[in-house]
Amino acid sequence: MQVTQTRVSDQERVHPPITAITDALSFRVARFNRLIERMGGMNFQSRLGITLNEWRVIGITEALGAATVSDVRKMLVMDKGQMSRITSGLVERGYIASQPSQGDRRVITLALTEQGRALHADVLAEATLRNEYMSNCFTSEECAEFLRLLDKLTAHTLERAEAEGAAL
Repeated sequence: MQVTQTRVSDQERVHPPITAITDALSFRVARFNRLIERMGGMNFQSRLGITLNEWRVIGITEALGAATVSDVRKMLVMDKGQMSRITSGLVERGYIASQPSQGDRRVITLALTEQGRALHADVLAEATLRNEYMSNCFTSEECAEFLRLLDKLTAHTLERAEAEGAAL
């Protein structure tokens, strides 16, 4: 299903006028994301020997508890091939255990190993410190409001993606 785009009148407009790509919310969010990914990726790789995407798979696997590959992939909005390569590498290195689900042998369940939980604790501590440095330009109230708005925007975007038939 394709959603038809319509023009928004000046009275209905929420976003400030866009006269260049740098004015667009999507560009600004993408640019911010690339900045923090580059900084975090270099740090995690050099200090902890793990890529940013490997950290995300480990982190989401831990956060979801008994997670399926599909659940982790959807949460990270990652394609199947990339998810498969990352998961295989983490299994080979002993950070994640994978096994077929008891309810459906076609579904693969992921869980952190003891080594994976130890790495998770180290990387989470580093991520906590990095987030504190990154957000220290805010007051605690501004940070809470920013995170609330980001959650709202993410939920709205997921609804739009589903309405437009985007495969996530």
